[in-house]
Amino acid sequence: MNADGHLKRAHSIQQSLDKLLPDPEGINVASIVELTYGFMFHTIAFGMETKYNRHLDTHVGLPRELRKIGENEIADWFEEIDLFRAGRWYGSKGNGEVVKKCLELARKIKLWATAK
Repeated sequence: MNADGHLKRAHSIQQSLDKLLPDPEGINVASIVELTYGFMFHTIAFGMETKYNRHLDTHVGLPRELRKIGENEIADWFEEIDLFRAGRWYGSKGNGEVVKKCLELARKIKLWATAK
């Protein structure tokens, strides 16, 4: 997938997220976290390709690759969402505060990836 493909996929995921939000009852927490993870991956992949000419088609090793180019904060944010993902998808943890944090991280990643 090229940079435009990653951006289109991120946009599509964002539309899906928008259908689940707001979620005052907290019934969609696992889905929101999982979609945010996908959104962040595709947005980071777009940013890496457009900013650094580095192409990734998998999340495996993404934080390491980000750190190689000095994007430590972005790597930290991706690792944070990965922890949320494991706790919500594979565990039974829920939490509206996690949803807020996921959306905040997604917003920051989007700003990073699309900044010139």
